[in-house]
Amino acid sequence: MNRKNYFLWSCAIIGLIALCMYIVSCGGVVNTNFDSHFTEDGELVADSDSVRDFAPCRPQLIKFYVEVSGSMNGFFRSGVLTDFKTDVWQVMSYYSPASPGVTILTNDGSVGQRLSFDTFRSQMNTGAFVSSASTRVPVMLESVFADLDAEAGEVGVLVSDMKYSPVGQKAPEVLLGQYTTDIGEIFGKHGLAVSLILATSSYADRKGGIVPDVASPYYFLVIGKPEHVAELRNGISSFLEDANHFVDNIESGFDYGQIKYSFGIPKNCWQLDDVNPTFCGYDPSVDDTCTVRLKLSLENYRWRIADADILRDYFTAECKYGSQVEIGNISIDVKKKTETHVLHRTATATIDLKLFDMATDSEVIEWTLNLPDTEYTLFGPFVEGAVDPNDITKSYSVDRFIKGMFYGGVVNKPLNKNYILISKNS
Repeated sequence: MNRKNYFLWSCAIIGLIALCMYIVSCGGVVNTNFDSHFTEDGELVADSDSVRDFAPCRPQLIKFYVEVSGSMNGFFRSGVLTDFKTDVWQVMSYYSPASPGVTILTNDGSVGQRLSFDTFRSQMNTGAFVSSASTRVPVMLESVFADLDAEAGEVGVLVSDMKYSPVGQKAPEVLLGQYTTDIGEIFGKHGLAVSLILATSSYADRKGGIVPDVASPYYFLVIGKPEHVAELRNGISSFLEDANHFVDNIESGFDYGQIKYSFGIPKNCWQLDDVNPTFCGYDPSVDDTCTVRLKLSLENYRWRIADADILRDYFTAECKYGSQVEIGNISIDVKKKTETHVLHRTATATIDLKLFDMATDSEVIEWTLNLPDTEYTLFGPFVEGAVDPNDITKSYSVDRFIKGMFYGGVVNKPLNKNYILISKNS
């Protein structure tokens, strides 16, 4: 072998040795703990129970129902503009292309006449719905369920102050004491999703004057399949929020499937690819802390979770192999827009997960979101201390109704656990 060839072969061998040393020093098994949720190379092992997707979507048909009992009179006074009239009409007008009209619930709570939207607006504005009847919520609910075909894509939207006061009936105190159980049985029997949206309105007295400094509560009760209810919950709540009359929404009967998530730019590591929740190259000698920026899509859920403090209380993350993880900064970006006449809302939370004191060459963070199903602090001023059915600032008996929403076997299913792999190797 001449000197030139010897030199070339020597360079090639040295280069190969260097490459092997680089692979050994910088490569290796990513999942060093051989955690069952990932392959050795760091690919997430798909779980058939955790990949079911959930997305709000428009129903085939929207059926509106309006209660016209005596406690609603202050919203309906003839010739008086109330927030109720403005907001209800805006919601109905927007969804009217997908609706056959408005059904008025009769004095006994059963389904009555169905009106066109124009006829409904005319009668609402001229005081035709002023009544002396009481509200029979259980009968109203049964009437709505009986008139609704959720499997065919129908959704029911009941507009009511939801006050249940069984005055004039036998043993009214006993009936009120059994109210939570009755509501739970009704929802449990039908097994549909439900969202209760709390709004406020100005209120007119008998002489037609707006009662000063009063925000009177009323509700949109949305019933149907979960994806349809979520779509209308977002739309109705958006209109009310834009008018500064939205308070909160609460819901039950949902199976949200897998939470949608992605990642931002990490620190002191890099993401394996755009598909897997795996981060490589963590180097404690550069910085003891590795930060993964987790992005959660929250628009599928009730709006209360889109509050940074609430989200922090209900988000959990822990390490499986002895390292430490800390929940750092949380920010939430909410956007609403209308595209091709369709109202769309997005809510994205960004959560900094800070990993440090890594005990082994890799770590797996197990995280999940525990939704605030029965947290209704914002409902509190309107439902707590409601002892008088005639108090226009309170929602008499609605606290019992809310409890019944979760007593009927239609509770929300918990979200699945999720996993992030962080490794020193690559």
